[in-house]
Amino acid sequence: MRIGNIIERCENLPVGVIATALGAVTLSTPYHLIGFPLVRHIFSLIGIVVLILATIKITLHHKTFAKEYGNVVPASLYGAYTMLMMSMGAYAFTYFPHFGKTLWLIGIGLHAILIVVFTYRNVIKNFNINSFVPSWFVTYNGIMVSTVVGGAMNEPQLSKIILYYGIAVFFIIIPFMIRRLIMVPVPELVIHTKTVLIAPIGLCLISYLNVIKDPNKYVVLGFYGMMFLALVYVLLHIPKFFSYDFHPGFAGTTFPMAVGVVGSFKMSEYLAKIGDINLSLIVKDISGLQMYITTVIIGFVFYNFLKKMFID
Repeated sequence: MRIGNIIERCENLPVGVIATALGAVTLSTPYHLIGFPLVRHIFSLIGIVVLILATIKITLHHKTFAKEYGNVVPASLYGAYTMLMMSMGAYAFTYFPHFGKTLWLIGIGLHAILIVVFTYRNVIKNFNINSFVPSWFVTYNGIMVSTVVGGAMNEPQLSKIILYYGIAVFFIIIPFMIRRLIMVPVPELVIHTKTVLIAPIGLCLISYLNVIKDPNKYVVLGFYGMMFLALVYVLLHIPKFFSYDFHPGFAGTTFPMAVGVVGSFKMSEYLAKIGDINLSLIVKDISGLQMYITTVIIGFVFYNFLKKMFID
């Protein structure tokens, strides 16, 4: 395929592909931890390719991007672009420290801008309860990916600011989100965004364990308890989520499930560290089950995106 054709096809790159690539990259961390580093490199290569394609779309097809960003749900999901940038910066840091950290910092800066723009457009200027869905957490809590992957960056103060912001904004939004989900039906096209509920809790848990040197046991248990409840809620709804014909909204199931896996891995490590071996083993078993389910989900969504883009 010629370069010109690739650039042209980038215009139709769904934002869901970015979110799915982010999910795959996130899932590669647990695979690496259990002794499959090649999986991490393969998924990271996919992430790099998708990041380049998304950058081409945003910069060279900016009118298409602006049109999509004018819709609330796609706009909230575009936070996955800067989150993928942070993740790829952390991956690159191992081999090219200066470039990796620069990419990580750019991702943080751009995501902060997205938070401000999204808030002005969709909260201050024109709030609509029907478009207030869990994908908003991608924008508001997505910046915490920097503290999930950025331990080697040696930016403790910046990491603490992001951690405290992320925890605060989660607790501000979540009661309104729960009330909205109970009171107002979620449209079919965005029903998969319900899975996103796992992501902000998982990000808070992982970031707290990464950033705070002496974490409070009850805070950690509280975050994991909430994440586990969100996971159970999502698993109970999985049959319904996948009963629909495939559409880009399926991407909403990928990154949150992957974050949930990482969260359980981190929780198991923490419990072992404080001497609660039995509970650590139970959580480790839970993480293994999550890992299998999440691998199937991400594989299914990736396959269908590739099918729609290159076969259909």
